[in-house]
Amino acid sequence: MNIANNILKYNLQNVYFLVGTACGGKTTMAREISKKYGFIHFSDNWNDDVFKVWQSIIDEKYQPNATNRKEIDWEEYFSRSVEEFLADKNDNHGTNEYLEFSIIELVKLSQNNKVIADIWIDDWEFLMEISDYSRIACLLAPGEMIIRDYYERADHKDFTDCIKSLHEPEKKFETQNELFMIGAREMAEKAKKHKLYKIMRSETSTIENTLSLLESHFCLSHS
Repeated sequence: MNIANNILKYNLQNVYFLVGTACGGKTTMAREISKKYGFIHFSDNWNDDVFKVWQSIIDEKYQPNATNRKEIDWEEYFSRSVEEFLADKNDNHGTNEYLEFSIIELVKLSQNNKVIADIWIDDWEFLMEISDYSRIACLLAPGEMIIRDYYERADHKDFTDCIKSLHEPEKKFETQNELFMIGAREMAEKAKKHKLYKIMRSETSTIENTLSLLESHFCLSHS
């Protein structure tokens, strides 16, 4: 059974979505909004409990593309070329399977609470059909800033340590850096194409200023 997008939209009226690049401030802003306004912060971080629940219910019959992290050969995974990574990104059935789980969780959580969702949604046409412009914000960072900051973040430590433990880590980091640059450009173009509200992080950006911009866009100051 497929649930129509208009039904999902009706049931997601209390959900605010943050999308965008790595290091754009999604997690930080979700935490700030959650703390200030009492929103539930819903994230799809692989280290979070919600992802562990998702992993525990995977059924090959319904989620044939989902992969358990323990089964991944990380040497083989990170040895792929930029072109192979991009091809895998475009064939994102596994991500879509997880998105179905996330949407159901958001419907459940938002019935009596407001929720700030910091999740990966690649299909922005779908996102715009299940939410409104005023409940979606795109937080971006330039590629150079992502490369500088990504590996130093505590929540990315497993990712960084994994690559460091592999053969020729320098080459693998170079591949990831190129992917970050490509991803940052594509995400900025995508936000422009879909005319989403966007905030580009810069060296002068502050948590307070970004939060103020989001409060205005989400009309939180008046709620």
